[in-house]
Order: sequence, then C-alpha cells, then structure tokens
Amino acid sequence: MKKVLLSAAIVAISFGASAQIKNDRGTFTKPTAGEWAMEVNFSPDVTGGGSIFSLSSFDKSVGQLAVKARKFASDKKSYRALANLKVKNSGAEGANTAMELGVGLGIENHMKGAERLSTYWGYQGQLGYSNDEAKTTKFGFAAGVFTGFDYYVIPNVYLGAEVSYSLGVTNTKYDGASKGTTSFELSPGITPTFRLGWRF
Repeated sequence: MKKVLLSAAIVAISFGASAQIKNDRGTFTKPTAGEWAMEVNFSPDVTGGGSIFSLSSFDKSVGQLAVKARKFASDKKSYRALANLKVKNSGAEGANTAMELGVGLGIENHMKGAERLSTYWGYQGQLGYSNDEAKTTKFGFAAGVFTGFDYYVIPNVYLGAEVSYSLGVTNTKYDGASKGTTSFELSPGITPTFRLGWRF
C-alpha cells in the first residue's frame, strides 16, 4: 500500500512540474496588472508604397517600422500607444526634407488563450501626417477594431500578428494647389506584419 501511495505521489509531482514547465526554456506566464510591454512592428515592403498610417497591422501600408508600448491595467485589459517617425533628405541641392509622423492610442481586451498564447481584441484610433520631397502633404485619421495574438517563444518575449477592420480618411494637398483632396477607405486589414515584443 505504501508503495502504491509513494508511486502515486511521484506521478502527481511529476505531472504538476510538467504542467508548469513544458520545456527547458523556462516558465511561461500571462501578463498581469501593472506590467509593461514594448513592441516593434515591421512589415516587408512587398509593394514599394507607403502611407501615413504606418502604425500597426490595420494600416494600409507596408515597409514601415512602428514602436508600441502596452500597459496592462489588469489581467484582461491593456492600453496601447503607438508612434512612428521618419525623416529623410536626399542631400540634393534644394531638396525638400520628407517627413512622416504617426501616433495612435487603443484598448486591448485579453481572453483566456492557452499556456503560451495570449489572444485579444480591441479598438484603436490614430493620426498621421506626411510631407514628401515633392512637397505633397497628407493629413489623416483612422479608427478601427482589431484582433490578434501574442505567442511567447521564451518567457517575457513574444511574436504576434493582428487582423483588423478600419476606416481611414486622408486629405492630400499637392505643391502649389489651393486646397487638398479628401479620400476615405473602409476595409479589412491583413498585413504580413512581424511583431516582436518583450515584457518588463
């Protein structure tokens, strides 16, 4: 009887340990209230184009880098702030300095997910401004909803992706024009975005 109880205890202890640590990479836990995370988003430039909404996976452009900060207010809710700044001058005589600036704010609602998988949905708004070498200026705003996931490859370091549906409104003014032209687009966004983040 003692041998049976001892064997059962060993099995229970082994099972508990294996449930907590699945491999030799460490213990994986979900974000909790008070934690911060930083993240960079990069999408390969498959079109050669760009947009002033180069902030997240629901922008309409690729080939841009964005920085995101996340603050977890609780185990199930976090706030996000995004920023993107790009300045370029070709060095040619009389060339205009091109600039792109974007900022965004949003809220994420985190779901149960799995051991190393954190799933979420939320909504976000953003503003963007750009001025290129041809002195074409753009100003716009966008708002949308999104869903995505974080997958922890090692404790506190994750990769992820997002899909979204958003409305963007942009005013474009060409050099010498008396007024700009306003356009809008309502569409889903699935960008091949590589997200790398870390918690602290």
